[in-house]
Amino acid sequence: MAISFPDTRKHLDELAVNFLWRQWSAIGVAGGARSGDAWMIDPEALVLATSRFGRHDPRLMDESLDWLARNGRRINVLRLRSLDEEWPGIADGRVLAAMAGILGKQSVLRKWRGIGQPAAADAAPEPLFFSSKGGYLPVFGDPDPVFKAAGLLRGPVEHRGMSKAPDARMPGNLIFLLRALFGVNARAEIFAWLLVHGNGNPAAIARDTGYFIKSVQLTLNELEESCQILSSRRGREKIYRVIADSWHFLLSHHGSIKDERVFPVWLDWMPVFAIITRLEETFAIPDLGTKSEHIQAIKIRDTLKPAIDRVAVTHGWRTTTDLRGADLIKTLLADLDSLLG
Repeated sequence: MAISFPDTRKHLDELAVNFLWRQWSAIGVAGGARSGDAWMIDPEALVLATSRFGRHDPRLMDESLDWLARNGRRINVLRLRSLDEEWPGIADGRVLAAMAGILGKQSVLRKWRGIGQPAAADAAPEPLFFSSKGGYLPVFGDPDPVFKAAGLLRGPVEHRGMSKAPDARMPGNLIFLLRALFGVNARAEIFAWLLVHGNGNPAAIARDTGYFIKSVQLTLNELEESCQILSSRRGREKIYRVIADSWHFLLSHHGSIKDERVFPVWLDWMPVFAIITRLEETFAIPDLGTKSEHIQAIKIRDTLKPAIDRVAVTHGWRTTTDLRGADLIKTLLADLDSLLG
C-alpha cells in the first residue's frame, strides 16, 4: 500500500507532540500525561524540539513556557546553543527567540537573552499555531508583543504558575539530580553518561552530550582526581569508567531489592528529533509522493543517513540506510512508533 505523505506527516506531528507531553509532565509540567518511559530526559533537546512541535499544540507551548519561567535556571543555556548549532532545523528559530525574549525578562534568566533567530524585520508575521486541518489557528486578542517581534502572532502569554520542579526521585530526571549536585555544567552530563554506560572514551561522551571533546577531556581529568572516576588504557585510547553500583543510592527503590534500582536508558535525542523534522520536510517536497517508492527511499536515505546512523548506534534500530524502497520507509516509521509511542 502506498504511503500517504500528508497523513504520515500528521501522524508524525501527533507522535512528537504526545511524546513531548510525556517528557514535560515527567519533569513537572501540569498536565494529564504521565511517563513510564525508561529514557533519561534531555532538557535542552526537549526545549529545542518543543519550539517546533509546540506550534501544533498551544497548550503544550504555554505549559512548557510556564515550566521554564519557574525552572529555566535548570537549563544549560550554553549547551542549548551548542545543540541548536550542531543540529540546525530542529528548533524553530523564531519561536526560540520569542521564548528567550519572555524568559530573559527575569534577571535570573538573563542568559537566555539573544537565543534563537527572529524573523527578518521586513518579513510579514505569521500566526504561531498550526491547525490540524491545515493552515493556522486564528489569533484572539492583541498579539503578544514578544512573539510578534520574533515574527509570530499569538494571544498574550499568561503563566498559570502550575508547574513544579523536577522530581529527582524519578529515574528519567537523573540529569536534574546531578545538576543539583554538580551545577548546571558539563560535569552533570558527563557523569550521567558514565553512570548509564559504565565506561567510555572522551570522543563518545562528547558526541552524545554535545560538548567539545577538549572540554570533556579536561572535565574527566578533574573528575578523576576525586577517585570516583577511574581510567585505563586500551591501546592508545584512554577509557574512563565509574562504578555505577556505588552510586545506586541516587535512585529511589522501585522494588524490594537493590538490583531493581536501575539508571535510565541514555538515548541521544537530537538525531531522533532530526529524523522526524527532516522526514517531514522530505514528505513536503512537491510531487515526491507521485514518485516510485524506490525514488522516495533514495531521497529519504540521502537526507537522513547521518541521523539514522547515530540512532542505530545508540538504540539498535532495525532501520539502516542499507534498506531499500518501501522497506526503508515502513521500517523507519515503525521504529519511530516503537520509540515514541
